[in-house]
Amino acid sequence: MSALVVIFLISLIPFPLCYILNTQQWMQEPVVILVVGMVVLSLIVLVPFLLVRRMKKPEFILYVMGLFMFSSIIDLIIALEADGLIPEVMTFYLKDGEPYLWTPYGTMINYWDGTVHYGICLWMLYAISKGWSYRKVGLFWSGSIINSLLVLVPGSVIGKFGVKVAILLNLPYLFVPVWIAFRLLKSRQPTTLDSQCADRGSSIWKRPLDILFIVYFLYATIVDLLRGSIALGGQEDILVEYLEDHEPYINSPFAYPKVQLIVYLMYFVPYYASAIYGLLNPGQVWMSDWALLYAGAAAQGQFSHIGGSIHPRTEAEFRVPSQAHSQQIFWLLNILLFIMPILFALRQNLSGKKSNSHKKSH
Repeated sequence: MSALVVIFLISLIPFPLCYILNTQQWMQEPVVILVVGMVVLSLIVLVPFLLVRRMKKPEFILYVMGLFMFSSIIDLIIALEADGLIPEVMTFYLKDGEPYLWTPYGTMINYWDGTVHYGICLWMLYAISKGWSYRKVGLFWSGSIINSLLVLVPGSVIGKFGVKVAILLNLPYLFVPVWIAFRLLKSRQPTTLDSQCADRGSSIWKRPLDILFIVYFLYATIVDLLRGSIALGGQEDILVEYLEDHEPYINSPFAYPKVQLIVYLMYFVPYYASAIYGLLNPGQVWMSDWALLYAGAAAQGQFSHIGGSIHPRTEAEFRVPSQAHSQQIFWLLNILLFIMPILFALRQNLSGKKSNSHKKSH
């Protein structure tokens, strides 16, 4: 328990630390910010590591939990300051370290990290203290963070800001969640019964809910092909019309919306095809785990994309047009892409629990 308490307390350090660093004149050089950031992050990892390794059966995720919770609070402070909700605390970092975090997209990604990711980390700490499994929520969390960094890092480099040395501080947050996701995927118990196994041999026509999800995946494929083509510079009439009438944010001078839509096109569309195959051929044991990874990635991506499209600091020409039909199509399209992946993950995982319980009762 002492290790868990220390990890939680570490997450509160950013409040005094950021205030102190913001008052120091020497925190004005990008290289200094990088060095100080590396030293701080190293200490944030080292202290929990020394405590966790003394536990009898330590959970591997505890070695990095302090790092991610610490960064979540940093990101929440940045988001609140960027929107003028708190006084200047991270100005030194936003000015000379990672100025792209002050963009509307950077603000939304930080809100998500400072609330959802932090809340999930708190839940995982609580679950570990109770001896419960955190595997499923850990997969959702991993998918969410991986998507955010897949967009933030390349979007910052190829956008108007160019390469900033402080962006190197983001690399652990990209590679570590990938490592955690692999560890969690490998830890799947072979006896786990998910909805796919429960439906083995059942005709798709006897599973109306799965038919609904197949229709959704076909819909999502069309939408992601359409928006991905716009992001890649397609000039067909239907693409230009959609861009101008519904999502001019795609043409934002910041590269984030384009990178996000290309991520959807390159990674999500192949997943849709695999998910449709899995629904048509029940018994694919990977379905429930990958549904959680996908749900986390889609939720984070859609939250940031929607938020950037309507944020008051987004230039008026790139915000969603005020016409009723433009607003209706924008919200219907994007809310479905936010909600349906979560419902699909719940379907794949909660159905399995019910099936398992029913089997045990007999």
